Amino acid sequence: MAGYAPAVAAVLFSGHMVDAPDRTEPRFPPDRVPLVRREIAEVIRLIDDPEVGAVSGLACGGDLLFAKEWLKTGRALQAFLPRPVHEFLDESVRFAGEEWVALFHRVIADAMVSVAGPDEQMLGLEDPHTTNNLRMLEAAHRQGGTIQGVFLWDGSGGDGPGGTQQLVSEVLEAGGSVTILDPNPKDG
Repeated sequence: MAGYAPAVAAVLFSGHMVDAPDRTEPRFPPDRVPLVRREIAEVIRLIDDPEVGAVSGLACGGDLLFAKEWLKTGRALQAFLPRPVHEFLDESVRFAGEEWVALFHRVIADAMVSVAGPDEQMLGLEDPHTTNNLRMLEAAHRQGGTIQGVFLWDGSGGDGPGGTQQLVSEVLEAGGSVTILDPNPKDG
């Protein structure tokens, strides 16, 4: 894990969803959830500035694990959804099981969470995920200072546009720092 710059003003999280039951090439197998949750919790523990806020999505897997652990610190979380809630749940949460749907509802009910759904422009897009990533990056920039990107990413290209790889590149290009957690290391 990389160290943290003292002037971190925002944490931007993005990460792989837990693998669907029919996924042929494992990326984030469900049996790795407890280990990944602990790794995310450790990264969050190292970010000890109580003024730092976080920005994330809320898909099953990395996003929801991050949100759950972040909220334990009592700090604010801005969550961004690329689709209306019912569509988002069907596309990015429900396939992994109802426990993830329940976690989604607990997270968005937390008083420290603000949720931004898609804007009018995004509603007309076939794939709003890239736009949603850029909204998250913009929200992190608005907090000022350095962005600390925390990514649950196996280092490969995504399954479509708007994935974790895009945000890793954007944060590095903006001069932020990056911590990458591999959800499925090949050597272990």
